[in-house]
Amino acid sequence: MKKAITTLVGALALAAVWPASAGPDWQVIEQARRAKQAMQDASPASARGALMKCSLDVHTLPLDHGPRAQATPYQNQLRKQAQAKTCASAA
Repeated sequence: MKKAITTLVGALALAAVWPASAGPDWQVIEQARRAKQAMQDASPASARGALMKCSLDVHTLPLDHGPRAQATPYQNQLRKQAQAKTCASAA
């Protein structure tokens, strides 16, 4: 009886683990890639270029006031001004 229960528990454990060991669903991945490509092909190139140049995400490094600072408030201000100039010239 003990051997039957052990076998049953082992089989249930393997049945529970089996779907997790499956690989990626390539059909879904390829379908998403085709949909993304179709969406990009449908939008005009000029609108895509303007959106890429003038994204709303301003890349600002965290402030560091140490002696070897990677970013300072002044450097972040210069980056913001350069991005604003790029967006103004693109529009």
